[in-house]
Amino acid sequence: MSEPLSTDNPLSPKFWDLKYHNNEAGWDIGGPTPIVVNWFKSIKTRKKIIIPGCGNGHDALYLAHKGHDVYAIDFSTVAIKRLRAKAENEKLKINILHKDYFKLSNYYNFFDIFIEYTFFCAILPNKRHDYIRESYKLLNSNGVLVGILLPIDKPIAEGGPPFGVDIVDTMKLFSKYYHILKCSKSRYSIKPRYEKERFILLKKCIK
Repeated sequence: MSEPLSTDNPLSPKFWDLKYHNNEAGWDIGGPTPIVVNWFKSIKTRKKIIIPGCGNGHDALYLAHKGHDVYAIDFSTVAIKRLRAKAENEKLKINILHKDYFKLSNYYNFFDIFIEYTFFCAILPNKRHDYIRESYKLLNSNGVLVGILLPIDKPIAEGGPPFGVDIVDTMKLFSKYYHILKCSKSRYSIKPRYEKERFILLKKCIK
């Protein structure tokens, strides 16, 4: 049986529309994520990048400014309208898709880089394996997933969003599809989250 699409269910676009409308995006730091900004300093060529659950789109805007081919995905109408307005105002070309992340099969094997930031903890925990499998399918054979997993200090049983992330179990799930290149604290974490998140860098396995 499918989940009801209501304003208190994180599977519903209406749930996230209300969050953005009321400015309740507590994860939003008002600009691009420092960890992402630092990692991309080493990327010298144009990449196809997917950012699922892009929200207000700070990372999407930053990476588009850097000349990358950015695909920003969200199923919140409010978030998408805001991002489109910002991109237009800044005269940036961004592929802004008002879509469900789990319905992107026409983009399989397409992306060079997948960015995870506050999307994994926003979906229901029972969808996490599906999320990982989809990320694998969306990346091309040389693809990498760059991400921040949080909150690692919150038990999943407490509910959410954000839903807690068991870092050991989560990396075991990822390792079915990826080579784990890095899973560590980052000096680029914002101070309140330094102990609560992990930076991950994963390389797609070729099966």
